[in-house]
Amino acid sequence: MAQQVPGNSVGLNLGVFPRYQGASTYRVLPLPTLALTSHGLPFDGSFFLQDLNGGVAFPFGRSITFGLLVGVGLGRKQDDAPILNGLGDIDTSFQYGLFARWHSGPASADIRFLQAAHAGYGNHVTLGVSYAVFDTPRDRVTVSADTVWSNGPAEQTYFGVDSEQAANSAAGLPVYHPSAGFSRVDGRLAWEHRLNPRWSLRSSIGAGSLLGDAANSPVVEHRAAVFGSVGASYRF
Repeated sequence: MAQQVPGNSVGLNLGVFPRYQGASTYRVLPLPTLALTSHGLPFDGSFFLQDLNGGVAFPFGRSITFGLLVGVGLGRKQDDAPILNGLGDIDTSFQYGLFARWHSGPASADIRFLQAAHAGYGNHVTLGVSYAVFDTPRDRVTVSADTVWSNGPAEQTYFGVDSEQAANSAAGLPVYHPSAGFSRVDGRLAWEHRLNPRWSLRSSIGAGSLLGDAANSPVVEHRAAVFGSVGASYRF
């Protein structure tokens, strides 16, 4: 979730999630994190990097933050699963967009828009909410939920099968043209344990499911998936 994090910190997480959306196999990726305030710069804001997204955040009053967002849309190889053979690869792509976030005490909500720079890969909007159910000087536990709306080109890129792909499919997949709509919903439980004023350990676990036309795609092996991460961060 794009957010403004107080103070400066740097960290690294190891994330485990499906090899592609709808896959039955998993992969592990290193995910750097960064929070950097803009002291000494000609604007009031902060830079952040979290999981596959980053950007710059600007406060607007006491409860609203908005800003610019960049991200990475992970690609897919046709040898990631036998069912994909003959469909061709999806390139990893740069994404850009905007976000807005509201927060009050332990609760927050945000909306994120990301457009793929790769022609034809489309865009998506993510709506998220979170709540800190436990917060002490040493430990913080947060529950959160996200849902993703994808436009037509994004649905076709990741879940569709055009006539050429169907003709080349080793698994004999049919032509499939999904429509724009909500494509995924996720829930997550995250825990941060502060070892001392500088070092913290972080972990999270979550589960999600594809929705609508995305869930019914012939390239999907499993609609539901689990995911998680472990890591550490250093405040300075």
